[in-house]
Amino acid sequence: MQFLAASGLTEEAIREAEHFEFEGVSAKVFRAEYIVAIAAGVGRAKDKARIEQFQQQASLDQTKLDKILQRHKLKLPA
Repeated sequence: MQFLAASGLTEEAIREAEHFEFEGVSAKVFRAEYIVAIAAGVGRAKDKARIEQFQQQASLDQTKLDKILQRHKLKLPA
């Protein structure tokens, strides 16, 4: 679990979050594309590692991710 201030990109991520229910508890979870974009915006070493991990393990919608990055003027680390 991670807490983030809601503005701009994170606000959009909240609006677009997927709803899940687990053992009777309802929750909203950021889509993987938003987690990657947020990590790209922060840019720390551990965020770069998180991006790599998501690219290897998650089923990312690359078109959706590209649009999010463009909208928020972000780039993935090289």
